[in-house]
Amino acid sequence: MKKFLLVLTIAVAFLTNSHGEDIFTTKESIILGITQGMTEFLPISSTGHLILVDRFFLGRGHFPSGDRDDAKALKMQAKNAYFVIIQFGSMLAVLLLYKRRFTDMFLGLFGHNYHGRNLMFNLVASFLPAAIVGPFIGGWLKTLYHAFPVAIALIIGGIAMIRIEKSYRKRWMRGYGRIDNLTFAKSFFIGLWQCLAFIPGTSRSMATIIGGYQCGLRRSEAAEYSFLLGFVTLSAATAYEFVKDFDVMFLYFSPKTFLLGISIACLSSMVAIKFLISFIARNGMMIFAWYRIILAIFVLCSFFRQWA
Repeated sequence: MKKFLLVLTIAVAFLTNSHGEDIFTTKESIILGITQGMTEFLPISSTGHLILVDRFFLGRGHFPSGDRDDAKALKMQAKNAYFVIIQFGSMLAVLLLYKRRFTDMFLGLFGHNYHGRNLMFNLVASFLPAAIVGPFIGGWLKTLYHAFPVAIALIIGGIAMIRIEKSYRKRWMRGYGRIDNLTFAKSFFIGLWQCLAFIPGTSRSMATIIGGYQCGLRRSEAAEYSFLLGFVTLSAATAYEFVKDFDVMFLYFSPKTFLLGISIACLSSMVAIKFLISFIARNGMMIFAWYRIILAIFVLCSFFRQWA
């Protein structure tokens, strides 16, 4: 399956034109796909990194001054939708790497796997808070899709991660629980943490892993539950964005550009997931916390130079 994805990605890359009506070229789509895949499951915010890469490396933070205001607004809407749609690649990576978990949940639907049924209900419980809150604040939060709010969220999240990790290392807070032992109430509590990820720069992975810590999950189990919950959340977000902005997206992007971003995101997500499970089990999230803070300082310094 991995070889098939790699061949498909290369084929799409060659078929995709570097010019035309697409906002992003082939090269830019590849960069954004890698960014999405490598950062979605690391506790450093994939949306925040997409915004920063778009702003500082691709120079797409602003559109040409010749564009009318309504044209700029439509392009920004299409671009933000693209950032969400390519998360579908990360969702596919979880599905491929955790086939056994999804098989258990499918069997649980028919009463043939107790743990699979329990996991499915718990994931639904964790998804409920975001499903309830998201439609009401989603539009307003799009106004925060800029580098400065992302930098602030990166710093606040980094400080929170440092405090949580220090607490986790104390004997009384070390996690020994497994995903199979989660209750409905604890799963809902993790879902409340996930709601923080609506703020760009916060990180859905960070929020849900911290929620897992608080519910007594061991590090590797908290990370795995975060990946599985990500599948549910990203599926819903991708479907919602696709339906809501379908006409705008295909006004400024070709289907091949979406396929390229999604396939690249899938491959890089698989690498990131395998890395994070082993790394976080041994070392926790401290290094990611300091990375967030240092990155945010560089971003803020760039703004201060502009204002000076």
